[in-house]
Amino acid sequence: MTNAYNLDQKQLTKDSILGALLIIMDKKEFKKISISEVSQKAGVSRMAFYRNYEILEDVLMERLDTINRAFVQVIDREHVNNYEMTKRYFSHMKSHKDFLMKLFDAGLTQLVLDQLIAFLEELSEYLICDIECTPEYRKYNIKFIAGGIFNVLLTWCQGGMVESEDQMATLICERFSNHITKLAPIN
Repeated sequence: MTNAYNLDQKQLTKDSILGALLIIMDKKEFKKISISEVSQKAGVSRMAFYRNYEILEDVLMERLDTINRAFVQVIDREHVNNYEMTKRYFSHMKSHKDFLMKLFDAGLTQLVLDQLIAFLEELSEYLICDIECTPEYRKYNIKFIAGGIFNVLLTWCQGGMVESEDQMATLICERFSNHITKLAPIN
């Protein structure tokens, strides 16, 4: 039986590992960072690392997943149109600029794209569409949308995020899939 103390300890271990990895990434190329080095910097054993993760990328993927899940909370409060949802997305991502830039600078763009695809696949269950979406159409449409959003996000980050969230939402919504009209309630 897992109690609250054990859950708190597990989260503290994960937070320490993430913090240590991010600090080391400031000084060292990601490919040259070892699990032992991260564990030592985090003040945890290698065994503690392996109880929570298999590889270093898992640490970053979990953080990306947390960021994406937090975005759902931002849009879950009310029905929003494409423009407002996109604006909120860019605003949310801007609040995680340092983390995203660290991943992009480390050449870990594929992690961001993979996590965005997974997130959009999950989110698509709650989208209300004006047209019938076959599973094959849905699969390709998600990859198409994810690729576009990802590349715009990457370019925006690399450019210092100087354009406002409104400007980014306008840019995306002019090209965004026209068949999505709004979000259904997320239960």
